[in-house]
Amino acid sequence: MTATHSATVTIWSTSDLHGFRCTPSQHPLMTNVHRMNELSRMILQSKQSLGRRFFWFDNGDAYQGAPLTDSFMNELKKGEDRRHPTTEWFRQTGCDAFVPGNHEFNYGRDAAQKIAGQSPIPWLSANIVEALTGEPLFGTPYRVWTTEEGVRVALLGLTTAFIPAWERPEHIEGLQFLSAVETAKRWVPLLREKHAADIVIVSYHGGFESNLEDGTPAEPFTGENEGYRLCTEVRGIDVLLTGHQHRLIGDARVDRTLVVQPGSYGTHVGEATLELTKREGSGWTVTSGATRLVSVEAAAVSPSPAWLQPYEEEVTRRLNRPLGQMTGDMRIRDAGEARRKKHPFVQWLNEAQMQAAGVDASLTALMDDNAPGFAPVVTERDIAANYPYPNTLAVLRLTGRQVKDALERSASYFTLDESGALTVSAEFQAPKSQPYNYDMWEGIEYVMDISRPPGCRVTKLTYKDRPLEPEQKLDVVMNHYRAGGGGGYSMFEDAPIVKQIHTEVAEILAEFMCAKPEWHVQLTENWKIIGARKD
Repeated sequence: MTATHSATVTIWSTSDLHGFRCTPSQHPLMTNVHRMNELSRMILQSKQSLGRRFFWFDNGDAYQGAPLTDSFMNELKKGEDRRHPTTEWFRQTGCDAFVPGNHEFNYGRDAAQKIAGQSPIPWLSANIVEALTGEPLFGTPYRVWTTEEGVRVALLGLTTAFIPAWERPEHIEGLQFLSAVETAKRWVPLLREKHAADIVIVSYHGGFESNLEDGTPAEPFTGENEGYRLCTEVRGIDVLLTGHQHRLIGDARVDRTLVVQPGSYGTHVGEATLELTKREGSGWTVTSGATRLVSVEAAAVSPSPAWLQPYEEEVTRRLNRPLGQMTGDMRIRDAGEARRKKHPFVQWLNEAQMQAAGVDASLTALMDDNAPGFAPVVTERDIAANYPYPNTLAVLRLTGRQVKDALERSASYFTLDESGALTVSAEFQAPKSQPYNYDMWEGIEYVMDISRPPGCRVTKLTYKDRPLEPEQKLDVVMNHYRAGGGGGYSMFEDAPIVKQIHTEVAEILAEFMCAKPEWHVQLTENWKIIGARKD
């Protein structure tokens, strides 16, 4: 009788940690050290109990998002040569491989390559290549491991190809971002045939634009998130680890491929478990598998590990530095209300952008539903809490028609529920919440009537008390993500760029705050929303 052997392989995936970002009330560094500690404990315990049958991969966007991480990214960008705290955490916790996300390029390719060079683990991305040679930027984009039972496990890294749509051109100069699907079609057969992989895992910093059940579009289709196509068009992928969208996806399969996505900020781990069998004289065969989400339940209080403490002390000193004072109430107690009715904090953001750009029209968004606004004494911590992204500014020369189209896009953020009350439309809530894609303007006057059909909601649009004509030109400052059409603002894509300000917005806000010893914002009621039921 031919002997049959069995084996089990367990894969854990983290993604979009963003420095374990949390709100300031949770931790003074806005890095959830408690969650980081608990996740480390869980991973190290699994490694100890499962040995070489256990793998942990991180799926990108780990190095940006909290003051602790961003501070050291800025140092690397300026030429400093220190190990980044995220790299040290990966080393301490035993990560097996890292797939860079789009935010790893926020500080330029040189900084990203420096981090990769310092890393004790491989950076894998097959579709980020040198434009001149076609070679992957970070070297060989896959790794193959052998378990204790002899199972060969291969991992291929891929990254969303839409980075050029958001990133500053100088940050990605000389790079080409290829289709994830077409790239996988080249590399997956090589892993199967040349490297005799028994299990092929693809870790893709991207997500799904289609419903997993039937493939129908689940969001406005751009072609960016190629996850569904990877499952249905590329044969030979056993497990697809995804991210980027900050979604929670577990217990899922598309066609013959297991899929998982662990959300963001380290709240969950994505787990894939594969069962394999082998007969004497033949190779291993995957017989079953499943994915699930593992919640990371952080202890209420846990001390920072010794290796992290020097990083914390340095960043804490900077974050606690006072910048200026505010009179009047600049706190945001309800982010939704601050989008429905003009808030002085948002006006201050726009005024800072206009001053930096030298124009008299601006748009901005509340980046997060946890944005706290300003207390009477404003510190660098407050700037970081309200503006977590390393955006820069651009001035576009827009026509009145483009301005109206952009306002209509923002107006589509809202809808009316069955009772006629204002609520956020499904498009901006699924597959993930997108509050940062609702803009509020300064320098123009406008009214949005949400009772009207989308596309016909802007009932008033004036500039300096006169109607803004369709062909009239207006210079408007905005962050570079929006200037590139990000968030569904395609009307901006072909607009002339008048000026670019390469200083990061957070630094601009800090400098603006320091320009006066005391601030008082005189609110201008330049816009309003109508058409909803009055409570």
